[in-house]
Amino acid sequence: MNITKAFITAALIAASASAAAAASLDIKEAVGITLKENASLRSLRQELIKADAFKLQADGTLLPSISASGTLDRQREPQTTDGSDRSGGSSVSASLEQVIYSGGRNSAMRAQAPQVRTIAEMALADGENSAVGELYVRFYNVLLQKARIEAERDAVATSELHLSEVRKMSEVGLANRLEVIRAGQQLATNTAALATARGLYEAASIALMSYMGIEPKDRLEVEGRLYEPAITGSRAKSLALAEQFRADRKQLEEQLRYQENQIKIERSGMMPTVTAGISSGWSDPYRNQDRGDDTWRAEVTLAVPIFDRNVTRRAVMTARAEREQERIALEQKNIDIKADVETAWNDIETNRENLRASEKALELARESLRLSEVGFREGVTPQLDLLTAQSELTTALLEYNRARYNCIVAAVALKMTEGTITGWNGESL
Repeated sequence: MNITKAFITAALIAASASAAAAASLDIKEAVGITLKENASLRSLRQELIKADAFKLQADGTLLPSISASGTLDRQREPQTTDGSDRSGGSSVSASLEQVIYSGGRNSAMRAQAPQVRTIAEMALADGENSAVGELYVRFYNVLLQKARIEAERDAVATSELHLSEVRKMSEVGLANRLEVIRAGQQLATNTAALATARGLYEAASIALMSYMGIEPKDRLEVEGRLYEPAITGSRAKSLALAEQFRADRKQLEEQLRYQENQIKIERSGMMPTVTAGISSGWSDPYRNQDRGDDTWRAEVTLAVPIFDRNVTRRAVMTARAEREQERIALEQKNIDIKADVETAWNDIETNRENLRASEKALELARESLRLSEVGFREGVTPQLDLLTAQSELTTALLEYNRARYNCIVAAVALKMTEGTITGWNGESL
């Protein structure tokens, strides 16, 4: 019986562990979920459908338009030449019309179709680049807040231990009431800081899940660590990658080509058009006679605009101005990319130096606390110095964690600037 009970207990523990593992989330899994479920990206994918719709319309300019119609009427007066009393009539017809020449409008639309598709694809790629970058920041902010909880929990444990020691020392006359009060105040302060850290962690976790499209009730436990990404690249390499992969830059280039065709479309408003058509039908009565018969008609139409009250001229001027705006935007984007690369590398170097400094500060804070604890027990270090050393250690640990987080954020900013973050392994640059 005991063996059976133990087996069941072990199975339940294993199942619970398996469920807990299934509910965890690492950065790679988070990236996959975000790319699939993020609301902004889901909306951008609809632009691809719009692009397909535009191509469908553009391809349709090569096809004729076909229509059919029918009428059935009743009237009171005679309608035939022989005076017979016909009270109505009926007819059916079908027509086919083909644009032979549209002044360049239709061919320009067909040229725009793949450009519209590329613009939509680049918009989505740029959105993915931004979304994954934001995800990294949110994901590691959760880990930062988790590390803060650990640091504040250690501070509370240290304060509890110190309060216990001071109380014992007070009982044997080695500490006074004021020192007990100070130790209690330190514990209360650290306990409040721990509660704040837990609240910040909950807020960061909920914000991450919301960004990924996960409801709070389905929240996953974030797993990972704060670290310093390895630096292996250079400014020149990053700039070359940005020129190759930045989707927003490619989008502007394609929009500039799209606008060239838009000018052709607008200019077609004052160009001649040629249309061919044919229609056939059946009418009863036929030509006011008391009989039914077939009808047909074929024609070619040439339309030459003469004056449209400057509508086309205005449209062409607007399209040319928009083309110039696209060209200016592309020029500025190239400048911005160079500035972004330079700024990103400066931030990486600055944060690496800050991390080295925070490591040294943490090392000194730990040694300071060790010496203060020894001195306090030996009666040569005032309690205030010990409490200060405890607080400084917690502060140094928080700053060290923040420095590691900042290094990750700086690396993320660089990969976003290069346009390569969706394929980044999260470790080396």
